[in-house]
Amino acid sequence: MKIGYIYYTFYPVTGGASVHGFNLAKELYQQGHELFKINGAPDPYTHRLKNPVSGLFWIMGNCDLVYIRMDYFLYLRNFVSILALLMRKKFVVELNNPSDELHLFGRGQRYIGFADKIMSKILQRADAIITVSEPLKNYCEEALSLKNVHIIENGGELFDGDTDAVSREVVENIKEIQEDYSKIVVWSGSANNMQDLEKMEEIAKSQRKKSAVILIIKEDPQINTLPETKENLFVFKNLHREEVKYIISNSDIGLALYRDYPWSRWGFYNSSLKIYEYLNNGLLTITNTEGTEVQKSYPNFRSAKKNEDIIRWIDQYEGGTFEIQNPRTWSIVAEETSQILEQVFNR
Repeated sequence: MKIGYIYYTFYPVTGGASVHGFNLAKELYQQGHELFKINGAPDPYTHRLKNPVSGLFWIMGNCDLVYIRMDYFLYLRNFVSILALLMRKKFVVELNNPSDELHLFGRGQRYIGFADKIMSKILQRADAIITVSEPLKNYCEEALSLKNVHIIENGGELFDGDTDAVSREVVENIKEIQEDYSKIVVWSGSANNMQDLEKMEEIAKSQRKKSAVILIIKEDPQINTLPETKENLFVFKNLHREEVKYIISNSDIGLALYRDYPWSRWGFYNSSLKIYEYLNNGLLTITNTEGTEVQKSYPNFRSAKKNEDIIRWIDQYEGGTFEIQNPRTWSIVAEETSQILEQVFNR
């Protein structure tokens, strides 16, 4: 199948949405689909059309359907769905956040209500909607009155331990940390208002002389104050993707900690990428969210709301390996996505 792949810029891979975009493209390609994009650098799995405007019209005329990652911001990709409607093109939308997230960018309830109305009118004409969690499906059905909504949770890579693309400085730093501490606790992600980095600093204080706590931070220009390296807290900023994978694969415990979402009608709505990366690579994985049924099926998944419970899990962990059966990888995500695309194509 020829697919117009309208996604965030995902190559080179940095983090977050680019990890999702790249791995989904890679696995769809390996399943035999042909993908075409109009943004970002050329990558091994998609055809990069040189001119985004003429390329977009080429996609509408030559692809079997269009796959669009949409959100609530004024970017070109969010208007591609309107062009698809005008040209009567089949299109599938991936929606990974509700309009409530606009609260974090200073938007009020009136603006958010207007955004819901516009999104509802567009997405009711889409051939399928893909979300990553049950709360997001509830948002689509209750706030946007959508019917053809599917849940496809995120997946995680299985890291191969390759160090060719890892800087000598990072390798040496991790070796020194391993020599000084019996356990390494890691957190990775973007430093945005949804992450609880303050809690990470508290955990580091509780682990002095026992465990090293590593923060792998992708800086956000909206966040002015970030933790700095001190005592047993080690902060790595804006690393390459291969370096992030190297540090995680050399860690023992992975943390995914989030602030409360009082601004969201739907509560916590993510299917966290970092959780699957920790789980699939054998780390004891601790989060302060409830977790999905798939996540809870892993033997190395732990959920703890209070800091003292998180610290207790860290203290009790004595190493060892977990027997992980049927990890949720990106190939599974692509298989589930491909089934929906095939249904839309054959409808």
